[in-house]
Amino acid sequence: MCLSGFTPSSGIPWYNQAVNEAAQPQDEISLRDLYLVLKRNARMILAVTLGAALVTFAISMILPKTYRSQANLSLSVTSQQQLSGQILANLPSLSGLAGSFQDRLETRELAQSLGVANPASRYQAKFDDKTGIWRLSAKGSSPEEARRATEKLLATARDFLESKLAQTVNSNLAALLAQARIDAESAQIGLQEIKKALANTPPTVGADAAVASALESQGVNPLVARATSPAYASLKLQEANLRSQLAQAQARIETYSRLARNPQEIRTLVGQALQIQPLVAPSEPLRPVSPRPLLYAAIAAVLGLILSVFWAFLAEALAPRRPEPEAASPHTILPAKETVH
Repeated sequence: MCLSGFTPSSGIPWYNQAVNEAAQPQDEISLRDLYLVLKRNARMILAVTLGAALVTFAISMILPKTYRSQANLSLSVTSQQQLSGQILANLPSLSGLAGSFQDRLETRELAQSLGVANPASRYQAKFDDKTGIWRLSAKGSSPEEARRATEKLLATARDFLESKLAQTVNSNLAALLAQARIDAESAQIGLQEIKKALANTPPTVGADAAVASALESQGVNPLVARATSPAYASLKLQEANLRSQLAQAQARIETYSRLARNPQEIRTLVGQALQIQPLVAPSEPLRPVSPRPLLYAAIAAVLGLILSVFWAFLAEALAPRRPEPEAASPHTILPAKETVH
């Protein structure tokens, strides 16, 4: 039996494989490594998750509750032909008025009307163009307070719509009043000219059948054509028409002036035109809209789980590595194998 030496250049396969594996860097992370990290930190992850959920649930239970009451309204304008004709012409669209009311929730004027510093944080108004439904809602610390706040918002919204429509009606009244005065003035000027013409026209000149037939063939009124003085009769007929036009113009002037001097009548007229039908009246809600303990606890649990898992991997990455046994180098001399000759 004799001993023979071993050198790295002898090229034994199992030795070369061991040397190559030891020389490769161990930077790859397997699913087993991730599982071991989670297993070592399982108690911490569970404690953080449950703790976040329980603390959030407890805080949510002691927070003041907020209730929301809502009213759904159907808005429409009665056909203008059924009311006062041109007085209610060119009214603004209800969708535009509803949208402008939502914008006014952030104004000081509406804040004073509702009695709150920031109306947009407590009140809400949305108009659906497709269904024509206006949704008004308000928050309160109790169901009764939320209902009262919604009723107050409803009354404020109604006043806003009526005031905007009343402004349009006032503009229409001013235009109609000006037109009626122009018509009355034109009728008076025409009457003065007719009076001058009558003064120079004899009331009787004798009837003439041929002249009467010729006038009737030209479309003249038969009563005028067959009169003893067709010219005089025609002027009297024109005078009667002008007097009728003057009386109508003066009646319109009186009516429009009376409406313009009485804002309450305008509001009544606008109230008849504006149809606000409550589909869902303000009522006291059964459950608060906030806080929601179960939802908040679930969200806190998910966030706690994510943060605890992140912390577990971060702590594992920052922790000092344990010293590993030195790998065999290519120049290490292994014990010689005994060979038998």
